Amino acid sequence: MKNIKVTTLFLLLFTVFAFTSCDNEAVDPLLIGENPGGGNPGGGGNPGGGGGGVSTGDYWPTALNNQWVFKQDGVVQPPMKMISVNSIDQLFGTSSSGVAAGVTARIRKNSGDYLLRIEDFTFDTGLGITGTLTGYEMPILKDYLTVGQTWTGNYTQTATFTGIPATSQTTNYVGTLLARDVTEVIEGTTYTNVIKVRVLQTVSVLGDTSTVDTEYWFSKNVGPIKAVTTNTDGVDVETVTTVLQSYLLN
Repeated sequence: MKNIKVTTLFLLLFTVFAFTSCDNEAVDPLLIGENPGGGNPGGGGNPGGGGGGVSTGDYWPTALNNQWVFKQDGVVQPPMKMISVNSIDQLFGTSSSGVAAGVTARIRKNSGDYLLRIEDFTFDTGLGITGTLTGYEMPILKDYLTVGQTWTGNYTQTATFTGIPATSQTTNYVGTLLARDVTEVIEGTTYTNVIKVRVLQTVSVLGDTSTVDTEYWFSKNVGPIKAVTTNTDGVDVETVTTVLQSYLLN
């Protein structure tokens, strides 16, 4: 099940190459599996707690045709480009992570909350088994938090396969703001007003548990500039580093 489990937030943010976007929309009431809060900022039953806090700036510009090019472990990836804007949210394109999968992903900004939504998608394990995995939505950044503040939540996905029983996997996540208003040098370019966050996902399926631990760097008025992801599945550990090489904003 490892190859299915890692198809969560892991790598999707930076390996997809097209998406759709809109700003300042009301929080969708059909959000998936959110924890009702427990005192963390953004609690209250949905990501952003019905609108989040007061945004401190734009950490992911989403104008039409905005484009970012990343290196992943030194290898240049296809451009990640804003391909359309609508009145609901923003769309990512196609990616794969361990299995062949066509993935549609959306990003939505709301009062300082940045929410990633992955739609249901099909995959091919390469072993003669195909399946469908249901989607999810979760916050990946809350730009109004102070250092050390967190947000939490969970979502459940169901995988259905050809010829074998369906199974479910549950992901619990904790996001932490690690630093803000710092300076980072990436590929020789200096970025200021950077927020650094950590998103730790714990995935449980069929009695097995794995973790996807990602640190993200977002620069104000630029967008995502770096991610370091460590995927741990039993004794297997995989780390992937993604850095911004160039970008074009409109």
